[in-house]
Amino acid sequence: MDRISRAQQAIEDAHKELQDAVLEARAEGTTWAEIGNSLGMSRQAAFKRFGKPTDPTTGEAMTQRSIENLTALTEKYVTLISQGNKDGVAAMMHPRTRKELPWSTIIDEWKQVLTENGELEGFEDTFITTPKGMKPDSGMIRKAVGKILGIAIGVTTVKLEAGEISARVAFDNDDAVVGVLFVPTDQTDVPF
Repeated sequence: MDRISRAQQAIEDAHKELQDAVLEARAEGTTWAEIGNSLGMSRQAAFKRFGKPTDPTTGEAMTQRSIENLTALTEKYVTLISQGNKDGVAAMMHPRTRKELPWSTIIDEWKQVLTENGELEGFEDTFITTPKGMKPDSGMIRKAVGKILGIAIGVTTVKLEAGEISARVAFDNDDAVVGVLFVPTDQTDVPF
């Protein structure tokens, strides 16, 4: 157990060291594009992970949020859809999104998934990223850990009776769902 504790502490120390290095680089004039490039992500993804924007209405620093619970929320949301739980799905959505993305559209898409692949059996490789923020081949896409600012995307491989699809669930700063996509697992050109 001591080894596990030491390994966890090493991870936390490495995250702190990375945060400090990024802030030092910014203070020395390094651009977000340069930082993102060295981390294998876009400048926007680097900014969302490490930036400290100021709220124009209050003048206070905007805070990042934890993403630890988003993998579970991603799987919960898809499970609720698969169960036909209209109220549960609506409860997880941002109010504006409920109007723009009605239950009938969501369930019709899920019915198409069922027609082609059968019933839900489980999930695999669920992770969190940012909208088009990280390059899929960078090795960093599955390492979005800790805290981010802005939209977060839960991505999971949905295991079905006769195949697999990828589900992408977009969450706002309050962890309310603001979008959902069901796409083939090899599809890389996605809106978020």
